[in-house]
Amino acid sequence: MEQKNNAAPISIRMQQGEQAGQPMYANFASAQLGQGVIIVDFGFLDPQMVAAINRLARSGEKTPDTVAAKMVCRMALSIESANNLMQQLNQMFQKK
Repeated sequence: MEQKNNAAPISIRMQQGEQAGQPMYANFASAQLGQGVIIVDFGFLDPQMVAAINRLARSGEKTPDTVAAKMVCRMALSIESANNLMQQLNQMFQKK
């Protein structure tokens, strides 16, 4: 959690909600800016479809203009929360 002024950090322990019991897997994400929020859609693209499109592209054949993905989850984050998430992800990638 981001510190402001001389405030002490507060540890936050997340509790599972009713619908949060099952993990969700996404292999695609899209973000867009809303009014005061960042909307992030997480989706799943069939890996076989992605492989087929890659084969078409490599062979010079026409690829589809649109590919269907199943939306797994939509999240609306405040700008501050999105910034905190970005910092945490950047730290994780730097360690890798």
